[in-house]
Amino acid sequence: MLIILSVFFGISLYYMYFRHTRKQLYAFSDSLPSAGSLPVLGHSHWFLGGPERLLKNIKQLCETLHEIGDVTKIWIGPSLYIVTFKPDDIQIILENCLEKDYSYKFLQTWLGNGLFVAPVELWKMHRRLLLPIFHNHIIEDYIDVFGEQGAILVERLRDRAGGQEFDVHTYITSCMLDIVFEAAMGEKMDVQHTPDTPYMCARKSVMSVISMRLFKPWMQPDILFNLTPCSKQQRINIDITHKFTDEVVTKKRNKVEEQIGMSVDWNDNQTRKDLLELLLSNKLNLNDKELREHIDSITIAGNDTTALVVSYALMLLGCYQDEQDKVYNELKNIFDGSLRAPTKADLCKMENLERVIKETMRLYTVVPIIGRKTQKEVKLSTCTVPKGVGCAVVPFVLHRSKKIWGPDADCFNPDRFLPEHCAKRHPCSFIPFSYGPRNCIGRHFGMLAMKSILASILRNYKVISRGCDTLKIEILLFPVAGHLISLQKRIE
Repeated sequence: MLIILSVFFGISLYYMYFRHTRKQLYAFSDSLPSAGSLPVLGHSHWFLGGPERLLKNIKQLCETLHEIGDVTKIWIGPSLYIVTFKPDDIQIILENCLEKDYSYKFLQTWLGNGLFVAPVELWKMHRRLLLPIFHNHIIEDYIDVFGEQGAILVERLRDRAGGQEFDVHTYITSCMLDIVFEAAMGEKMDVQHTPDTPYMCARKSVMSVISMRLFKPWMQPDILFNLTPCSKQQRINIDITHKFTDEVVTKKRNKVEEQIGMSVDWNDNQTRKDLLELLLSNKLNLNDKELREHIDSITIAGNDTTALVVSYALMLLGCYQDEQDKVYNELKNIFDGSLRAPTKADLCKMENLERVIKETMRLYTVVPIIGRKTQKEVKLSTCTVPKGVGCAVVPFVLHRSKKIWGPDADCFNPDRFLPEHCAKRHPCSFIPFSYGPRNCIGRHFGMLAMKSILASILRNYKVISRGCDTLKIEILLFPVAGHLISLQKRIE
């Protein structure tokens, strides 16, 4: 009995000390409106359940918070998060709060200190080094790769034309992987014809474990996770992916050093160079581990998001045949009946298609939540947020806000992105690539690739779809039933 009382007394003392050290935090929390919380649990119960239920809960909670105030709060365990859907406040957060939230640590096990998840001081240094590599004129060198892989995709889809509906995302993902691998590492992986390589299987397994861990609170403490079979599974598969990239980095470093020794002119613009070659030849003093972390981050972020947007765009165009006809007529005018690969000039003319892509990213924001943390006091419209508080920006809800987008916010209308309409909206009303200094470094690459792939498909096939009703969150946004479409061969 004495032991039990001692333990209880010890826990009570620790709790009182814990509360005292966070007195300022609790005072700040008390000043903010909230909804849907429970004693002790806070809002944790909203974040339980499977991927489908979880997304539904997040949407319901955020819509409620959106109605009750400009800056609101949620508690997840001992962690306080502010939530805002006011574009002015979102801009302040994304421009000033550059540290990623704690939840991103599960990706760090795999990606290390790659640009996507790096601590802010390291990110600042490496972003400066990497930014010239993503200059528009360098990215545009890969337009030929987009066209080549798009042509392979069109051929692979031929067997599906005239048949039953199918999940197009599988095909788009393979195509995007081939594009990203060739652009990032100069490796022709041919995933479109050989999708089940050990590397690809390992990559899928790691993503699955990370997604599971992110939304199962009891799997988040390392001490518990390391006791499960999933920990071993993740470790083995991460090793497989790292081994592949390490071998590519070593091979490429040897090649670059050999050519530098032969006085090869690396400023020769006649030869297209992959991103890894550019990183090595620019003498940025990145070691092999740092190169691997950046290349892994580029291939993962560059593939999954763009493949999802293209798949959703095809579903939407399959539902809205009038919008598909507008895009098809635009492409007919640009290509004049030719099936040649798109050029830079062609892609710049695809204004209607670009509006379709943007409206797709608005309705189906594939990165539904952005998590940041304050590193210092940050003044928002209705409060000053102390250091160390989490900030949740939820584009998935923001992009369908009727306060911002009007009563038809849930409807597909690409003309929202006509220049005259965009000029009236706050820049942080639409943030598919995030915003501010830590926005997506590959956004120009992604937009060009998406345009090229969609143009190749739509010039060859008419798309038909029943649409998409139920969604789920598995780090990114997915339809529960898959991206189901059917195709008809165009005959002109």
